[in-house]
Amino acid sequence: MLFTYHPNALAQNWLNSAIITILNNGMNSIIDGQAITAWPEILPERHREALKSRWGIRDRLNAFWAEYTKLERHYQDSLLVAMCEQTSLPDIFSNDIICSKIDEFPKNIRIVIDDLFRFLFEKQLTSIIVGQKSLRDLHYKTIYENIPSKICPFCGLGYLRAPDAPRHALDHYLPISKYPFAGADLRNLTPMCTECNSDFKKVTDILIDDNQLRVHCSDPYYGPTFKIKLAESIPFRGKAVKGIKLPLWIISFDGEFQDYAENWDRIFKIRERYERDVLNENFRFWLEHFAVWYSNPRIRNAYNEITDSLSEYIEIVIQDGFSDRAFLKVEVFNLIKNECNHPERGEDMKAFLNLLIETV
Repeated sequence: MLFTYHPNALAQNWLNSAIITILNNGMNSIIDGQAITAWPEILPERHREALKSRWGIRDRLNAFWAEYTKLERHYQDSLLVAMCEQTSLPDIFSNDIICSKIDEFPKNIRIVIDDLFRFLFEKQLTSIIVGQKSLRDLHYKTIYENIPSKICPFCGLGYLRAPDAPRHALDHYLPISKYPFAGADLRNLTPMCTECNSDFKKVTDILIDDNQLRVHCSDPYYGPTFKIKLAESIPFRGKAVKGIKLPLWIISFDGEFQDYAENWDRIFKIRERYERDVLNENFRFWLEHFAVWYSNPRIRNAYNEITDSLSEYIEIVIQDGFSDRAFLKVEVFNLIKNECNHPERGEDMKAFLNLLIETV
């Protein structure tokens, strides 16, 4: 991730944990041969008033109890463990526990669990009102108001829509098809741009890589986060596009915990998207914009050489940040500036820039 969500977005994150408490109490009652507490007394007292008339939750809990009672004891015990593992957010993002998936259990219990948590996610988060907004809308509003440049934190390329616009499809960071017990936990519901959600992440398991190995991933609220670096890229060694020989792009992630960064890249194809969709497509345009800016008489008169103006262009014109992909553009011009100072290749870059000025 490039940055995190504001933790205040979790202020009303209680629905999923309330249901997990109910499930835990009822499952233990069944195992112990005791009667399950009746509705609505089974509801946590703090949220009883808000939930007691929600018969859809009651009916789905009853369906769950019926199927859970039929399970063999080892499945009952294993399901309790799986529920604990799947809801141990945010620890599950950074520990090494092999989190049990729902597909390890019999079909009938999977069906009622899936039905319960999809109902909570699709119907209850959008219909339980606090103040004048639903739980889901309060969550998104706080996130949107605090993210820089209204940019998707998973790619830095796509924009998020304002709260009153049609909702983005909320991504289940832990896929609900594999880890349903976290299906209505706001910690697991991550607003992201449509491209990240629908085209790249889809239902990727963020905890298990392509080799079926346990991996770590960033907590959307506390990181770790990373900065993009292009310093190791090599100018004039890439493919030719639009009449210019591109750099050989080497995209690295600056920050601790590189295994988290590599998993981020695996899930969202960060390097692939930056190179193909941004760097290759915009390199010439960015250089031409710089050349036009430098052609201004004030700029030309202020610097003896074109390369001396690069620092001002980076600091004043581009400005580091996430708007308009500036975080990548700054790195491109830092690469050019450093290449100009290279003891062996510097003259080639200076000649290239001067030729560019003459052609715009």
